[in-house]
Amino acid sequence: MSDALLKACAREGSCEGPLAGRHNGTFSLTSMGGVATTFLLEWLKRLEKTRSKTFSCHHGGSTEQCRCAALAPPLHLVSCKINDDGIFKHLVDPRALNDLPNHKAIYVVGDPIAALHSIFRRRFQCWHMYRLHNCWFEREQREGLIPCAQPGIRSFRRRFGDAASECRVPRSGPLSSVAAYAQQGEDLFGAAAQFRRWLSCRRPLCRFDILVVRYETLNQSIGAIFDFLELPPAVRATFPGVRVQRHTHREQMDPVDRQQLEQTYRRLDEATRSIPPDGLLLRNT
Repeated sequence: MSDALLKACAREGSCEGPLAGRHNGTFSLTSMGGVATTFLLEWLKRLEKTRSKTFSCHHGGSTEQCRCAALAPPLHLVSCKINDDGIFKHLVDPRALNDLPNHKAIYVVGDPIAALHSIFRRRFQCWHMYRLHNCWFEREQREGLIPCAQPGIRSFRRRFGDAASECRVPRSGPLSSVAAYAQQGEDLFGAAAQFRRWLSCRRPLCRFDILVVRYETLNQSIGAIFDFLELPPAVRATFPGVRVQRHTHREQMDPVDRQQLEQTYRRLDEATRSIPPDGLLLRNT
């Protein structure tokens, strides 16, 4: 079957859901935020749906029947189970994945300052604060003061008040703007703590393999991702690629804010830059 036909199959409507017993295990996708996680999850979710339906693909004036099962992953994606983008999307402690059967996890990192700029630019900062402090909420709970009793959120509210943690964008406090956040000189999101937990998640603490990839070299890592998830060869023709324009994010920031954030995230920035272009595989099985 030609690559063009396979792409046509992938673009057609969604196939039926996966059948019981058709998967060999599970996989998840977690990130520090602002590193194209949604893009990857949506692409992988579409593959999950291409399981059993046959499409009529039109190519060059002829019609050919093509089975979308050729694109379906052997592992079941667990990152998008609920309507809040999935409970594992920004998971802080990877040990929560130990109970999943035959599991594999991908952890996506990137330039922490560019990622932070992306989060604030899209006005996700308040929700992101809750996510990286282990607060789980659904879409109907996203406005106002989100219920959460986690220690990090209680401490944040004691320091800055309830108004500083009212979503979508607080009227005051360090989450009200990039400038306000930068002036604190702290990693209030806890991105560095999440990074340490994932990179130190080795057996016996973790009983599953982890592939760490970097957003800035994601196009170079995609082959390692395909191999890690055991994706069928036909999938490679469907991946659209990622436009990486990280340098523009830093340039768009106020120089004073950028300098303050560079000081706050210097070590995390150095650590993420050390991830090889083809990814870092942490074997625990």
